Amino acid sequence: AHGMRLEPRAILHIEQVDARQPVLAQQRQAARTKVITPETAYLITDILADNVARIGAFGENSVVELPFPAAVKTGTTTDWRDNWTIGYSNQRIVGVWVGNADNVPMLDVSGIDGAGPIWRDLMLAAHGEKPAPFPRPANIDEVVICAPSGLLPSAACPRTRRERFIT
Repeated sequence: AHGMRLEPRAILHIEQVDARQPVLAQQRQAARTKVITPETAYLITDILADNVARIGAFGENSVVELPFPAAVKTGTTTDWRDNWTIGYSNQRIVGVWVGNADNVPMLDVSGIDGAGPIWRDLMLAAHGEKPAPFPRPANIDEVVICAPSGLLPSAACPRTRRERFIT
């Protein structure tokens, strides 16, 4: 939400919101509290949406890779009692917890193979059309850096990549 706090809500009922009622949107926006800057929110989203960065841990074409832009984080407790996957697109935020109600550990079930597939199915079901990419704030720059060091490239740099930074 571009750095704004969103209050958690249970879904109590579903209704169609009339797009011709801008007062509702203004009221919702006014009730939000700024938590971080939009630029920081964008960079965190960019990190959590990086499918290439996840390859080392989850492999190629992992269960949390979607056919549209989505940021996601998985987690597993050290004793295998709980695992979760939380992620979002421009339109939806979905969180999934998997565990045993009696607190008995699961047998080597992590966030990627426990909650991950459920999260993926919910995200796919919740998006009838592909959402737009996350909007990029104007003062985010892309800079070529040296991949191994993270510094500006020099003649001694074997490999470069592009990275995003706040201006």
